[in-house]
Amino acid sequence: MYSDVSRKRQMYRNERALIFPGQGSQVVGMGKDLYEAFPVSRQVFEEVDEVLGFKLSSLMFEGNQAELTLTKNAQPAIVAVSVAATRALEHATGLKAADMYAYTMGHSVGEFSSLIVAGVVSLEDGIRLIRTRGESMQDAVKEREYAMSACMLRRATVAQVVAEVDRIQQNEVADELEPGEVVQVANVNSSSQIVLSGSKKAVERAIAVLHAKRLAMRAINLPVSAPFHCKLMTPASETLERRINELKPVRDPSAWLMPVISNVTAQPYQTAADVEELLVRQVDNTVQWLQSMEYLKQHGVQRWGAMAPGNVVGNLAIKEYAKDI
Repeated sequence: MYSDVSRKRQMYRNERALIFPGQGSQVVGMGKDLYEAFPVSRQVFEEVDEVLGFKLSSLMFEGNQAELTLTKNAQPAIVAVSVAATRALEHATGLKAADMYAYTMGHSVGEFSSLIVAGVVSLEDGIRLIRTRGESMQDAVKEREYAMSACMLRRATVAQVVAEVDRIQQNEVADELEPGEVVQVANVNSSSQIVLSGSKKAVERAIAVLHAKRLAMRAINLPVSAPFHCKLMTPASETLERRINELKPVRDPSAWLMPVISNVTAQPYQTAADVEELLVRQVDNTVQWLQSMEYLKQHGVQRWGAMAPGNVVGNLAIKEYAKDI
């Protein structure tokens, strides 16, 4: 009987991946129910407050939405809720996340949630890195006009659109706009959605060209406090690299609880050096979310456990793989 239960649990685990959201999912009030209902979740919020040296939990539960949306606050807040929700799930089921899911991955800053839950870094060190990441990303564009825009594709492949955006950056932006203007594909979220990021004029130019060539149907400007995952973020990546070198937060792989998929390579991390290098590169490189989901599908994943806050990553999985529930 025990072997049958163990075998069924292993089969259940092998077809499931735990996924975490990134910035944009923050909303005042998030996590308060977890704080009140689960001591293990409350412990997460209290530890985050202690590491940061101020009551981020108060801002999250009852603060100002504009202040919460600031990158330096939103990023640790989203990770705190994600980890707190996972701890609540573990408490309720009596199982560790690694007993229920074969893989984990997170979108942008959500990758830190995965790394913490998988035991690759501690909650304390993870929050320290995230705070540095958020502050430096915000500081990198203090005097720049920037934009991020989600684009729905029109009968075009992701590869075609990425190639066209690269061409626009190299040719049209260089010829028609001032030096230093940047447009880049920040996220490949699904086979029908990408996100452009960069300086405002260059992003607007790229959208106009994609529309004119009927490669994109529409674009939605995103309310963000920095243009994530483009070369305007390179100063932030350099700051994060220095912080990682200072903390050396990544544990030996023998202590990792489950594989974590990198946003940059869409492959599992293999070594501590991989984690350190790719977290730095992730700041100013494309989030390969679609490719990451495809990797997991090829390795047997049929179900997606989307963790709080919000439902963005869950919706991306459902839309891409409608039969997966």
